[in-house]
Amino acid sequence: MNNAADAGSCKLSMLWNWDTVDTCLISPEWHVHTKRQYAGTLLALFLIVILLEGVRRLGRVYDRYIIRKHQKRASIGQAKVGDAVSSGRPFRPNFFQQILRALFYFLQFGTGYLLMLAAMTHNGGVIIALFVGAFFGYLIFGRDTVAGATVIETTDYGIVLEQVSLGKDAAEDKV
Repeated sequence: MNNAADAGSCKLSMLWNWDTVDTCLISPEWHVHTKRQYAGTLLALFLIVILLEGVRRLGRVYDRYIIRKHQKRASIGQAKVGDAVSSGRPFRPNFFQQILRALFYFLQFGTGYLLMLAAMTHNGGVIIALFVGAFFGYLIFGRDTVAGATVIETTDYGIVLEQVSLGKDAAEDKV
């Protein structure tokens, strides 16, 4: 075989590997020919995972926004916001709000699926880039998800949280 024929082939392995050159991710079009391309691929995957966490955060922030908007509208017709919330009727987004929520979900699901396909190359560098990207993505965008807290105010720089009652078990743990 000559080198021209070898240059077009992808190394695909169903076992753990550390291949850098001639690996293919997701499709033959994403063919890594050099170590520099491999490093760029790892950086791209790292950044894609961080962006995925950013989209998840945007989805949560948007949900909070439409709930606050609903509560403000309900409070105009009610004596207090608490009465509107405790009326027993669940909040349902309107059609256009749901389209935007579905778009956030589509981006999360599609990106997650493609990242899973990249991880199925069983390439150690790829998997490490995905894990480290998830760590930094959650470090940057996951600060609004604290168990036992409720959102009381949003700011341009983040979300201010207020601690709520943790229940009987948590009170016993403090003793």
